[in-house]
Amino acid sequence: MDTYKFGGGEERKAFGPLAPGDYSFTVTECGEPYQKENGNWVLQARLSIQPGGETVFATPWSGMTRDGEHRDGIGDFLISVNRAPEVGDEPEWRKIAGAKGKCRLKVETAQQGAMAGKEVNKVAFFHKPKQVGPGAEQSVSTDEFTKARAQSAVRAGATQELEPDDIPF
Repeated sequence: MDTYKFGGGEERKAFGPLAPGDYSFTVTECGEPYQKENGNWVLQARLSIQPGGETVFATPWSGMTRDGEHRDGIGDFLISVNRAPEVGDEPEWRKIAGAKGKCRLKVETAQQGAMAGKEVNKVAFFHKPKQVGPGAEQSVSTDEFTKARAQSAVRAGATQELEPDDIPF
């Protein structure tokens, strides 16, 4: 070899926690939830944060809060990775690994384990994907839609009236 060939540069992993914010992820490991003594269900999942592949452990849980309110964090996780079954059905846990989603990361100081006292990333919440199709919620009013449609037609060179009035039959 008599000349340098580009090899892509060094790929260095981030040292320390990622900055707080929204990140895409891939689920690399996910077991079935287990029930704690207080009756709440806990799910352990390993996420690969994109694009760098940093590992973040997520532990969504479902059950009652200290205030007696119902919480379904496992359901939010399943919705975020598009693996939610019909209400009342059991999820297919073995099909969750490999699923993709989006979450908001925050930075906290670890309270226990090998990382105790160090800053680590925690999942603040999982984003729900945008819904499309007939069952999706409409996020704009009919008036807003009509106004936007008229503006778009004017920009495209159409007249103000969107309905043709010169149909020959």
